[in-house]
Order: sequence, then structure tokens, then C-alpha cells
Amino acid sequence: MSGLAVVAVIGSADGGTTHTLVGEVLKGAEQAGALTSAFCLGRGEYLADVAAAARERADGADALVLATPMYRSSFTGVLKQFLDELPRVPHGDFESALLGKPVAVVGTGGSDHHYLGIDALLGLLPRFFASYVVPPGLYGRANQIADGHVLDDELAAAARRLGHATVELAAAVAASAQLPRQRPQF
Repeated sequence: MSGLAVVAVIGSADGGTTHTLVGEVLKGAEQAGALTSAFCLGRGEYLADVAAAARERADGADALVLATPMYRSSFTGVLKQFLDELPRVPHGDFESALLGKPVAVVGTGGSDHHYLGIDALLGLLPRFFASYVVPPGLYGRANQIADGHVLDDELAAAARRLGHATVELAAAVAASAQLPRQRPQF
């Protein structure tokens, strides 16, 4: 599995709770032998240069982590804009940075009331982009994460398992003749 690239695209500012939780996911991916990188898309303003670099890196990645804090039980506008700007040509030679790639989904929020907010991404990725979602997704509450650390040992372990699983699925997709060739239906 060594040498697979996992790229995290985080729909918030650098250093927040979501970024911290994604750090644990990437630790798990690194433990499984992956090379990792992360891009924070900013807060309130869309950072076009960062987004362009993230799109370019996502194109060459073997797997991705999409992460977002929850706002009104949904993912952030900057992450939506990032996804909206990904090339997606639905006919002929379908191309997309997410096509046939494993994608782990991570969300954070102030309470358990928002944990279903990641469901929109979990449904969008396979149907619109023909990505392979790494189940089950991960959600962390703000009180489980502070000062750059995941305080809850169970959450940290789940994050690292998600990182491992993302790399394992990427290796399976890379070894398959058919999995990378899937296309969205429409």
C-alpha cells in the first residue's frame, strides 16, 4: 500500500476542530503507508488559489478526505463551491477528480444534533461523482476536540481507522480492473 496519495480538503479555516480531527484521519492513512496532504479552504471567503491547488492535488490523489464543520446541519459553502467547480463532464469520456476514488467524509459540530449533516455528502459522492465512499463517515463534537488535540480516545481511534480504511480501499481500487472505470448513471 506504500506510496498511495491521500488528499484532505477541509471546508473551513486552518487549525480548527475539523482540521484537528482530519489530522487524526491522516495519521491513520500515514500509518497505512500513504503520503498525505491537507488543504483548508478558508472561512467566510473562498480562497481561490488554495482551492485551485487542492483541485490539482485531488486530480492526482488515490483517495480523498472531504471534511467540514456543520452549519445548519449541512456542509460549508466553501466546500460546496469547491465541489461545484470540479470538472464533471457527464457524457463520453467522463472526467472528475473524484471519479472512481475512495472518499472519506468527516464532519464536526457543536452537538450530536448535527451528525446527520454529513449524509448529503455521503449520498452525493457515489451518485454524482461515481466515488467510493469509505463507510461509515466520521462526526466529532467540538467538546471532543480542543487546542489542536482530539480529547476523546474513542473518536481519535475511529479517525485513525477511517484513515487506514481509506488507504485499504484505495489499494483495492488500484488493483481492480473494473472499480476505477465506474461512471455516474447520468
